[in-house]
Amino acid sequence: MDAVSAGAIRDVVAVLPNAPRLRHVVDAVAARIGKPIRVVDVDGPSWGALTALVSQSPDAALVLLPPGSTPLYRMHCVLHELGHLVRGDTGVPVPWTQLDFAAWSAGGTVCYRSVDDVQHTLPAPAGSSLQGDDEEFAETFAYELATVLLSGTVGADERTYG
Repeated sequence: MDAVSAGAIRDVVAVLPNAPRLRHVVDAVAARIGKPIRVVDVDGPSWGALTALVSQSPDAALVLLPPGSTPLYRMHCVLHELGHLVRGDTGVPVPWTQLDFAAWSAGGTVCYRSVDDVQHTLPAPAGSSLQGDDEEFAETFAYELATVLLSGTVGADERTYG
């Protein structure tokens, strides 16, 4: 990971309170991107290989998740999608209807991550840059922030050294 990416992770960790929760990370990323972020369970058509999606409008960002995931897996998926937002990825078009979601899950303009590997459904959304480095950053972001959340504290050494 390059210095800029490592710095972005350190910047998010630096603003977390002691004993942070997932909501604090969501709020820190929202402040960083300058718009609110909503984490939304979307029940509907089969998610298939999709594990989560991120979508942005001019006024907000959405992290979409299938309902029923275990808390730890849900946390990972949210953190991964927040990593995409920190990196500047635009995500998929905003889902205004269940038909939009059905089109995504049927293989429209969706980029998704499976447990086994990174897969990309073409064509990628306009303006998106979902390449190996983007996925690597999102996974590293998820890992580093999960480490902080699961340790239950953000100490001075973590704030200094990341």
